[in-house]
Amino acid sequence: MRNGHMEQDEVKFLVRGLAEGDEWAFKNIFLLYYEPLCNFCWRYTKSKAISEDLVQEMFADVWHNRAVFDPNKCIRLYLYKAVKNKALDYLDHQRVIREYEEEQQKQNTGIDEQGSFHQDNEQFIIAAREAIYNLPHRTQQIYILSREDGFTYPEIADIMDISTKTVEAHISKALDMLRIRLRKLFPEQVTERTIAKIFSFRSTGTK
Repeated sequence: MRNGHMEQDEVKFLVRGLAEGDEWAFKNIFLLYYEPLCNFCWRYTKSKAISEDLVQEMFADVWHNRAVFDPNKCIRLYLYKAVKNKALDYLDHQRVIREYEEEQQKQNTGIDEQGSFHQDNEQFIIAAREAIYNLPHRTQQIYILSREDGFTYPEIADIMDISTKTVEAHISKALDMLRIRLRKLFPEQVTERTIAKIFSFRSTGTK
């Protein structure tokens, strides 16, 4: 079962079951969202094990508070916000938020070679992923939520606790930075269309 491949009515049915204490419904919600949420959390923690722990902890909270869930509200949006808060709390407790912001600009290894954006020129793909990786952290987060996870600007604003205008500004900033960086290296390949289609290096193929 993959996120994005279930009808809204089916998701509502599962959420209704969750609210009523149906363990089968909870298990299916877990299976539906666990992997993409771990990938999302990884963007903050840069640790697979920690991300899995935080997502599992978040799901334990979901089961504990199951009675409050409304089938008419978007559980996907709730889960992403909850995981984001878990990740930020973890970073805050470890007192590494500032160091993390600086370190992620320097790290050039461990990039997942799987991507959703394909070009014949392998060097262009590598350069595009590196350019995304070197975006300012908050701009990178917002860009990936839009391009990889497929969230709308209002949904991203809700997840990140910012205004839609701020989301628009970050997306515009990301596109401008990618355009400038890549045109210096590949002036013939970089067009408005290719820039708009560049996806994150962390794409999992689940969308």
